[in-house]
Order: sequence, then C-alpha cells, then structure tokens
Amino acid sequence: MSIDLYKNNYAALTAKQLRLLTELLEQACQALELSKAMRQRAEDSYKAVGKWLAESEDPLFDDVEIYPQGSQRIGTTNKPPFRAEFDLDFICYLPKAEGIHPDVCRAMVIERLKEHGTYKDLVTELNRGCRINYADNFHMDITPGIPDQNHANEFGAISVPDKKLKEWKASNPKGYARDFDQIAELVPAYSDDDESLFAMAALEARSIEELPKHQGFKGILRRSVQIMKQHRDLLFHENKEYDGKAPISIILTTLASRAYRDAIKNRVYGNELEVLLAVVESMTSYIETKYVDGKIEIWVTNPKNEHENFAEKWNVDPKRIEAFHYWHRNIIGKLEELASVKSIHLIREKLNQLIGESASEAAVDKHFESLNEERSNNNLFVAKTGAISTAVTSTPVKSNTFFGK
Repeated sequence: MSIDLYKNNYAALTAKQLRLLTELLEQACQALELSKAMRQRAEDSYKAVGKWLAESEDPLFDDVEIYPQGSQRIGTTNKPPFRAEFDLDFICYLPKAEGIHPDVCRAMVIERLKEHGTYKDLVTELNRGCRINYADNFHMDITPGIPDQNHANEFGAISVPDKKLKEWKASNPKGYARDFDQIAELVPAYSDDDESLFAMAALEARSIEELPKHQGFKGILRRSVQIMKQHRDLLFHENKEYDGKAPISIILTTLASRAYRDAIKNRVYGNELEVLLAVVESMTSYIETKYVDGKIEIWVTNPKNEHENFAEKWNVDPKRIEAFHYWHRNIIGKLEELASVKSIHLIREKLNQLIGESASEAAVDKHFESLNEERSNNNLFVAKTGAISTAVTSTPVKSNTFFGK
C-alpha cells in the first residue's frame, strides 16, 4: 500500500486515536528493553572482561581498546522472545597486531581469556572471534580487530578475522554506530507541530569504552528497528521453509537507517505512524547490485566501509533473499492493519501479531494504568473494551509517546 492510500485508512482517526496508537507502540517497545538488572549484569561482565584483556603483558595487547558493537551500541537491543539468553557484541581492537595472520590474532585473544580462572571453561570459538557463555541470561561475543587492511578512508574502519576464509574482512562498527546515531537524531517535519507527538530531543590507551545509556525515549529510527527485529523473530520462529534464513539484524538496521534518512528529507508527515510506514516501504530501494570479479552480486553495503557487504550470504543462498522479501511484505501488512483499527481489543490483537503478546499486553496494561491514575485525579473512567474515541478521556493523558526522545 502506498503512503497516499495509507493516509486514507487513518484519515478518519482523530488526533487522540493516533496518539493512543503511538503511545501503545512506544510502551510496547519499552517492554522489549532489557531490564535494568540485565543491563547492569552485562555491563559489569563486559568491564571485567575488558579489564582482563587490557592488563595483558603481551606487547600485541598494547593500546588495546574494548568497545561495544551492534544493537547494544546503537540502542536497539530486544529481549529474545523465545529464549532467556541474549547476546552482546564487542570489539577487541589491537592496533599493535597489524601484520599477523588472522588465525593467530583470534587465537591470541582466546588464549588470553582462558588464562583467567573464571573464563577458561566458558570460552568457545566463533568464526570471527570467541564467545563467553555465562550461566545466567546472556553470552558475550568478542571479535578481535586490527587497523583497516583495505585502506578505507573512514573513521573507525578496521579489519576482523574470518576463520573459514583465513583472511581479514572489512568492518567498521564504531563508524557505523556514529553514523546511525547522527541519522537517529534527525527529526521529521509534521504538518501540525502542535499535534506532533515527537519531541526533539574520547578513548585513552588500553581503554574500555562505556556502554551507551540508551534509556527512555529513543526516537523513531531506534524504535522502528526494534519493531522490525521483534516482528522478524516472531515471524520466523519455527518456520521450516526459512529455517536459519531470517534477515540478520545488521541488514534491517542498515536499510532502515538509509530509508529514514531520505524519507524525512523535504517531506511533511501527519504523524509517526506515517513515518514508520514510509521507512519500511522504501527499505528495498537501498539493496544494491554490483559487478564484482566478473559476476553480479547483491549488496547491502556498510555505509562506513565500502568493502563490507552485510548481505554477502545472499549471493550464495538465494533463499535468504526470498526470506527478506517475505518478511518485508508481512510487516507492511501488519502495520497497515494496525493503523486501521479503532478499538482497544482489536489494537491488542494487531499488536500481538506485530510484536508478540507479552509486549502488547504490557503496553495495553500500561495505558490503562495511566488512565486509571488520570481517573483518580480527574474523575475519569475508561473501559478496556471501549472504542478509541473522544470518549476515551476528555483530557487525554499527555505522556511521552512512541518515538519521542
């Protein structure tokens, strides 16, 4: 469905109805967040591992930097919907290790971790590094990195080892994160600012970078990525046709950030839902085809390292491309359905289908908790099964809402 047709669907919805939809999505996204206890446990473990690596007497560890990458760094981490364990990704940057074989570099980091009494029995090898499997709720993936071997002219560009290929691969998690942060700060223009629900909102040697504090209201882009990832996990759970083929998070994140950056240029939107759909609809426009070594390849290029193709597996497994387009069609349909309903019980049903029962129920419960508080202060009353209308409340709860920072 085009944006113009989509506008017809929600044209009949009042500003209060749209506010409720966006509030529920924001509250659902908050329910997907890691708990404070989980975050603290992860941060304590991350700092301890970083300290141990940084204290190595091996000269190859001189000036080592430890920093987060992926969803933890950019603030789009969700609690896994079907398992208790979540994963955290980190880079162990070794500026003095340039020139050594990638297998040697990877083995060096693993050996250092196994020298520690606590980690020695928790470490397992990965293709690009290693994993520390903690007994409670999470594991930590650590990827060694060295100065960029491809001479990419970008801040933060590095090379990481690939065990299968026995070579260094291009990457740039630090530059990627900075680029994502800058795009996430961009604010769409709305047709009526008064009705808009969106509110504006250095490393040392042997350093351990702090985990970013992405708390509270995160903005449209981060919330959109969280919704996309959660919907993907639900859609592909126990899906035998696309088993193991679901689009990886970095592809969804990259396409979403490119789409968001361009979607809000020179365009005025009615509300955040319209922005979200515009982003999702246009994501496929940023999938590229390139002529490489005599053959045509599909690329989702790292915007901060032109040598890294996040979709490289699509070129050897067409089922992965098919899975992406299956996901893309499905999420557009779910968003269209959500935007067309007007009653709480139907919104709950559509939210369940989009991001799962746990998050949607938490959002609805939070909504009525807010209304009950308003009721006690202003003698208001709302039934959970009532339609979303001006009768919801004569003075709607003015909370920070979906995508507000």
